Formats: sequence, structure tokens, C-alpha cells
Amino acid sequence: MGRTVPTYRLALDEMLLRWEREFGRSLTDPADREAFRRVILGARRYIPQGTQMSSGDLLERLLLSVLVDLNRRTPPRTDGLRDPAAPPAGDLPAAAPRLRPLGEPPAER
Repeated sequence: MGRTVPTYRLALDEMLLRWEREFGRSLTDPADREAFRRVILGARRYIPQGTQMSSGDLLERLLLSVLVDLNRRTPPRTDGLRDPAAPPAGDLPAAAPRLRPLGEPPAER
């Protein structure tokens, strides 16, 4: 591999270099630059796992790596408050409306 199709590592390096040129250099706040650096490191941290994915979509692999890394480094809440993204305790999520097949008329109420 690597002769006709670039390896995941090479393709990732190309994309991350482009991100740095086109986006990273324009970040003026040091906190933003540090956050961007951590995103890049998170993408590189999971190269072996991205290589194992059968998907050919580079962006999918990269984003999954970054999300896992960010989630891993986000400390759990210790202030006694629940995660706002979590559903309320004891409540079941509302059922999704039934989708009708194309061409089927709407149901009467």
C-alpha cells in the first residue's frame, strides 16, 4: 500500500498541514491556538485505530479520533450537576414520529 493510494497516516498528515496553513495560522488568541494544537494531537493519537477502519473516508476517521480524544480528556462533572446532554433521570425519550414510505398518503387524524 502507499504506491497508488496514500496510507491513512500520509493522508492525515496532508490534511492536518492544510488545516494548519488555512485555519491554524489565523488563530490569534493563545488559548485558541492551544486548543487547535490539542485537536491536532488528538487526531494523531489514534492513527493505529484509524488505519484499522475499513471506511475510506478520511474525515470520518479523523473526526472520530478527535471526538474520542476530547471525550477522554474531558473530566467528569464533580459539582453535583447532571450533564446537560444526558436525558432527565426517569424520563424516556419521546418516540420518533413514524416515517411514511414515499408515495404513501398522510394518515388521517
